Amino acid sequence: MRATPRYTRFALLTILGLGMLAARADDDPFHRLRRLEGTWLAVDDKGRVTGQVASVFRVTANGHTVQEIMFPGTANEMVNMYYRDVDHVLVTHYCAGGNQPTMRVVPTPDPDVLQLEFDDITNMVTIDDEHMHEGSIRWLGEDRLKTEWRSFRSGRLFSTATFEMVRQQ
Repeated sequence: MRATPRYTRFALLTILGLGMLAARADDDPFHRLRRLEGTWLAVDDKGRVTGQVASVFRVTANGHTVQEIMFPGTANEMVNMYYRDVDHVLVTHYCAGGNQPTMRVVPTPDPDVLQLEFDDITNMVTIDDEHMHEGSIRWLGEDRLKTEWRSFRSGRLFSTATFEMVRQQ
């Protein structure tokens, strides 16, 4: 049996290593968020796609930030900025309510779900004031998404807003 030439072994190890990196990139929350780039249309309660733009995702800052504009052009327009903080992914939610909660993006056992957990907030007098406190992002397919945003008041769940959307083709 012939010995495998050194360059062949190196090439095989390189290919295997790149494959492992690619697999890890697909599991990386920030990489998943980057792939949301595009315009997303709202889905009504009967599952039909509407003409209303629910969110627009855009990769910016040389690929280091994902900007989401919710309900663009309306009185309820809000902005979410997703970004890395060393080994974590954070999102700052610029709310129509005037405060800016920051939440940590946390993977879950379900690879299609990311949890948003409260981390900090600015422009709020007391923690008892109403604010967006947590949420989730669920992939229902490559071009279908469901987000849930939970606001708190006086330390308790106050309301939940759920949005299902599909990527505009």
